[in-house]
Amino acid sequence: MAIDPISLTTGFKTYGSIILAIIALLLPLKNQHLRLFEISFNKIARKRRLAIFLVGLLAFTANLLIAYKYSFPIPVVQDEFSYLLAADTFSQARITNQAHPMWIHFETFYVLQQPTYMSIYPPGQGFILAVGQILTGYPIVGVWLSIALLCSALCWMLQAWVPPRWALLGSLLVLLKIGLFSYWSQSFWGGAVSALGGCLVLGGFRYTLKKPSIKNSFLLGLGLLILANSRPYEGLLISLPAMFLLLFWLLRNNKFSFDIKLKKIFLPLAISALFIIIVIGYYNFSITGKVLQMPYLLYQETYATVPNSLWSKPRLDVTYNNDIFRKMYYEDYIVLYNSNIGLSNFINATLHRLYNLYIFFFGTILILPLLILPLLIKNYWVRFSLFTLLLLLIGILQILHNFPHYAAPSLCLIYFLLVQSMRRLYFWQWRSRPTGKWLVWSIPIYLILLVILPTSLNLDPFLYQDRPSWDAPRTSFTPWSLQREDLVSQLNQTEKHLILVKYSPEHNAQIQWVNNEADIDNSKIVWAYSMGIQKDCELIKYFYDRKVWFLLVRDNPNDSLIPYTINSCK
Repeated sequence: MAIDPISLTTGFKTYGSIILAIIALLLPLKNQHLRLFEISFNKIARKRRLAIFLVGLLAFTANLLIAYKYSFPIPVVQDEFSYLLAADTFSQARITNQAHPMWIHFETFYVLQQPTYMSIYPPGQGFILAVGQILTGYPIVGVWLSIALLCSALCWMLQAWVPPRWALLGSLLVLLKIGLFSYWSQSFWGGAVSALGGCLVLGGFRYTLKKPSIKNSFLLGLGLLILANSRPYEGLLISLPAMFLLLFWLLRNNKFSFDIKLKKIFLPLAISALFIIIVIGYYNFSITGKVLQMPYLLYQETYATVPNSLWSKPRLDVTYNNDIFRKMYYEDYIVLYNSNIGLSNFINATLHRLYNLYIFFFGTILILPLLILPLLIKNYWVRFSLFTLLLLLIGILQILHNFPHYAAPSLCLIYFLLVQSMRRLYFWQWRSRPTGKWLVWSIPIYLILLVILPTSLNLDPFLYQDRPSWDAPRTSFTPWSLQREDLVSQLNQTEKHLILVKYSPEHNAQIQWVNNEADIDNSKIVWAYSMGIQKDCELIKYFYDRKVWFLLVRDNPNDSLIPYTINSCK
């Protein structure tokens, strides 16, 4: 009887941790191969810079190999299109784009059309995508670069918190669990950039406490800059305890002179803070025309019926130019908001969010070592980490939308606690057997086996639960995104095109075909709403040199493009 690879992988994911635990309990007292492996592993880990470089190189190379074996990711979620717009803008050496005179046809989710045309999100993710686009022509390469930088920065950060071999192991665990087959590495949505910022802040913080230096202070400042330009709210929650503790240390510690504290800590951080303020203010002003008005907040004021905070009230006086916005914000968002209001709903929603975080960051195999975390509570840095994580958790649970990348700045603290627990577990013995040692090493073995099993790319159900399989190229995406990508590939080989899109009344508002590049007028394909004969004719006359198509979207994979009749416009 043939073995079903999907059943094999599912079964292993379900029972693998139990199987590996049994193996660890039954292994012989000594194992020469494990001892030799640990000696080699420790030699690499003690060469700190080499370990940092190698883990980053491994992360980047592994993602390139995955793309070669399967396929390059394509955008599916609306946030991805917004980030790609930012990347396209930055790659053309612009901060934003001029508002288009026909902008009413191009409105799309999470993108400002007035006073300028730009993504509403902070620039961090768009910037790293732009790096990939500039260097290779593929924005996704920027995502893999951010994963590589994250793994290296995490190794560097953990070296200040735990011994070198545990720092290297922690960064490898992040690579195996998150850095290969999660939506952080296989979509344009991101997460690694803000996680990188968290590593630099918490790493620079600990290095500064041990040995103040201008380099460590500037790395801390760089982390703050990245957080402020990727996830400012969550980054603030993660940074506050460290900054207060650093201030307390500056005031109370007499080991270093005031002159050293001033030159090596205070001034670099003050310069970094001033630079952050200037960057954010200039970016806001360039897009919204106001130094203190973030693009995201302007978008909320313009389009949102439901605020992002659960404690604010919906507003029902917003008018829209296109029905898809009305459907999204007056139907989908209102339903989502109501599902969080009331004690019972809030508890259910909170449990669901906690479960998503648990699945993404841990899963069964990584949660097991944390069971002994109460034994480590006397450790000062364990208590500090738990307090910081609790502060972040309370903060993000007040937000209507909640995804694992919201907690990305805390990744380094999460895996610090995991590594600390594994350190304690490592020395546990059962009947004079090194059971703890084998339990610890069974964790990366388990993750490696998941990677090499046939359906390993289903590891992240959070994003890919509605995508059939990663076993065959290009079958991992929802039909509409694949259809749109194939359509773009075909039309890009011929003349310029204008596609007028009309949605059927039953259309899912989450699926938005109208997404354009930064330079709309010079794009090979322009996507626009069909808004009636009169407005369509105005748009067609504006784009007089393009072939015009009509697309009626019925949420049906058999939707087809038909030529648009323009005789009535003459």
